[in-house]
Amino acid sequence: MDTIPTHDYLQQIIQVAQGFYARKDRAHDLEHALRVREWGKKLAQEEGADTTVIELAALLHDIGRSGAVENTHAESSAGLAVNILQKNGYSEDIVRRVKEAIISHSREAGHEPNTLEAKILYDADKLDFVGAIGLGRLFTLAGVQGWTLVGENSTETFYQERICGYKDHIFTKSAKAYFDPLFLYMEGFWQELHAERLKISLSGQASSI
Repeated sequence: MDTIPTHDYLQQIIQVAQGFYARKDRAHDLEHALRVREWGKKLAQEEGADTTVIELAALLHDIGRSGAVENTHAESSAGLAVNILQKNGYSEDIVRRVKEAIISHSREAGHEPNTLEAKILYDADKLDFVGAIGLGRLFTLAGVQGWTLVGENSTETFYQERICGYKDHIFTKSAKAYFDPLFLYMEGFWQELHAERLKISLSGQASSI
């Protein structure tokens, strides 16, 4: 079914997805998926992409994150999404395009987004990991993982090694325009954090003299 009553069918997908996301960490929950959906819709309108494919892919892109039975959470999510969409009567064309977008929303297994919809899902997912919301998600994830604030294997190293790398792999012009100021906000946070740590350290040294 290539033409569908979008609202009703998306509500069914959201209800199904909610059960999967209830088992995920709070950095990758249904609220994250819904925000990625909104970013995806915005980018789709600006880039001229298929909104239905992007919304479905956004809602389902992380459902296989915990208990993944395949190589990556993206591959596991894509497999689960295929079953869900087929059971809900979506056409093979839409199922195939959603699967392709979900598989390539993470580059950890070497999958690169090739279609416009896949590129937009990738970009929308990364836009939810920058700015104030991105910081909130980062520290939520840090709590789940038990990371320290700074140092080896810390919240800061994840930021430096993962999130900072996103800026070099944003695919669409529209997403780049949104990404840059949100990323600068995060950069400002870390600069302020180190400035405060330095002040505390210097004041401690002065008091011990």
